[in-house]
Amino acid sequence: MKSLFTVLPFALVLAACQPGSDSSGDRPQEVVQPANPDDPQNPDSKSTSEPSVTVSLDREAEPGAVMVRITKDNSSFGIETVERLEVSSGTSVSVPVNGVDVVDRLTTSRNDLRPWHYKYVIHTNHGQLVKEVRVLKDWTLAESVRISDFKIESNRIELRKLILKEGAVLITEGRDLQIDADELRSDAYTSLQTFTAKDIEMSNTTKVPGQGGGRLILNFKYATGLLKIEMRGHRGSRGEKGIDATQERPAQAASGTAGAFHPGFPGGLDNGGERPSCVRQPTDGQRGANGVAGADGFNGFQGGSSGSLYLTLQSARFFDYEVVFVPGEGGEGGEGGKGQPGGLGGPAGASAPLCRKAKAGADGASGATGLKGQQGAVGILGEFCLTVGSKGTSCVTRDRFSGGL
Repeated sequence: MKSLFTVLPFALVLAACQPGSDSSGDRPQEVVQPANPDDPQNPDSKSTSEPSVTVSLDREAEPGAVMVRITKDNSSFGIETVERLEVSSGTSVSVPVNGVDVVDRLTTSRNDLRPWHYKYVIHTNHGQLVKEVRVLKDWTLAESVRISDFKIESNRIELRKLILKEGAVLITEGRDLQIDADELRSDAYTSLQTFTAKDIEMSNTTKVPGQGGGRLILNFKYATGLLKIEMRGHRGSRGEKGIDATQERPAQAASGTAGAFHPGFPGGLDNGGERPSCVRQPTDGQRGANGVAGADGFNGFQGGSSGSLYLTLQSARFFDYEVVFVPGEGGEGGEGGKGQPGGLGGPAGASAPLCRKAKAGADGASGATGLKGQQGAVGILGEFCLTVGSKGTSCVTRDRFSGGL
């Protein structure tokens, strides 16, 4: 997904920078390690000229680029080699040494929000120096982006400036996220969202509660503009269908009994005879057994938590915020299981002359479908904690907040 990542002026860790203003005096944090006394190149203890260098930055117009310049503070020593060590990965590269100054051009991907963090190991003919440079980037957004599109350090983003232009939307995707910035500038119609409405509509989780909005921690030294934050949770999964009853029918019901016929006696009634007759009527077949009902559906899963928001402002000017909390809906209850088919009725008893005709037994009723499961519970409503300057922290749980400073 395309994003706008603009490296504007950089911030240096521990550099003095007034919120809301552009500082041109930023300098990298410097850590000088003492030379090894056992090193044969270590200057004599009587030497009055210790090696010393200054590390400065030249900011470039190209996004994702900065120039680091290493300058000798005096001419009593020579720089032999310079090694740049990346702190996070431990990898190192050699920096060319040409002339008096050593110039190193650092570049990074537009989607890499991690600070530049390097150690320069400077080997001189009078010993070794180590300088540490950690430079924060600026992040400018003007469209909808997802946090998974960017490289960050763990779940934390450290910035000098976070600039949200009109139309900017940052989607956190429900992960725990902390954003620390010296300055926030936000135009109208910008927002931070845990999930979009379409994300929630298209969610297809199975057999789990809805995904929550996570913990969003925003720490700004200075803020101005209008910021809208939408904390939403996913809908819970639908409950599972109830178990179907066996689909094998019960055993067929018993048959009716056969009828019996008496043929009578010859000679007629005048000579002591009997007429033919039905001496036993056939019986109907027995009714089939009813089927067993299916099991009830399972209840829907709970919706995801809205997530919680922690906003800290050291200072602000013309800053307004609007926060909405929407927990995820509970999942729909599962359908009931299918009932067992009823048993077949028994066959009719065999007929006989002069007897009535018997009927086959009725089939048993099919088992009832199980009841639908209950809808899952709505997700938990998260908290909103606001800290402004030295006024302390207030935390409230409610579905909507707005305010200004």
